[in-house]
Amino acid sequence: MSLAITVNGSRVELSGAVDMETTPSLRAELVDLINTAGPGTLLRLDLGEVTLLDSSGLSALLAAHRLASARDVRLQLSALPRHVQRTLSITGLDEVLYIAA
Repeated sequence: MSLAITVNGSRVELSGAVDMETTPSLRAELVDLINTAGPGTLLRLDLGEVTLLDSSGLSALLAAHRLASARDVRLQLSALPRHVQRTLSITGLDEVLYIAA
């Protein structure tokens, strides 16, 4: 599986599978973006083209959320496909992560 990560300013678009194979590159990209963002920055993570989100992907999102919170950066998930919404709901992460309305 593959994952395309496109960074456009404070918006990050993901396209493809977020799984055990692709999560390390996603983690590295998010850590870099969060660490270089200033306090109060809003980083938008567009998941509209995500085809698969497994447990390693969920772990990466939660780790990024925690790091962002510690750095006073807001990581907001947007354009969630139905299967991603369902996964976040089942795991309870929809109550933890910031999700755009």
